[in-house]
This record gives sequence, structure tokens and C-alpha cells, in this order.
Amino acid sequence: MTVNLYRLTTGEDIVGAPQDIKHTKTHTAIKKPFVLIPMQGKPGENTRIGFQPYIPYSEDEIIMIKNDNIICTTNPGDNIKSTYEQNTTNLVKPNNKIVM
Repeated sequence: MTVNLYRLTTGEDIVGAPQDIKHTKTHTAIKKPFVLIPMQGKPGENTRIGFQPYIPYSEDEIIMIKNDNIICTTNPGDNIKSTYEQNTTNLVKPNNKIVM
């Protein structure tokens, strides 16, 4: 599954699966987009990232975002992509780490 990270003019970071089927000259179709929300932990802990549905009250699975509102599109890190896939599919992927 292709997963992209989008920075919007609003400052939001959106992660989602681009959909070529509904791509137009003015809009980009993103399947199941989530907003990434930095969450500060206790002092000395790393910042965690929360996932919130982009438009939580919509029944639509594919959201059209105006191209003028997208500053850039990048590939997300492995942790972001893995968490997105866990939140949007029923598949559980095995951990590839070797345990000794």
C-alpha cells in the first residue's frame, strides 16, 4: 500500500493513501486520511504522535483535498506508515526483528 505524508497550508500533517482514481487537476484524493498530533509526554520522554481522523464525522472513506492547500508530499517514516496501516486495515503484520 502506498502511504504519503502531506503538509497542508494550515500547518497540519496528514497521512493517507493517495487514490489515482479520483485525482483531478485541482484536488488530490486521499483514502482514510489521519492528522498527526504531537503529544508531549512527561519531562525527559520523547514526543509521541497521535492519529486523529482528518474529518472524524464524515462517512466518506476518500477525502478530496484542494491541491492549493498541499504544501508538499513526502514518504512517511516506517513507524508512521506502520501505525497508519494498523489503524486502517484488519491485517496484523509480524515484527521483522530477530529475537535472541
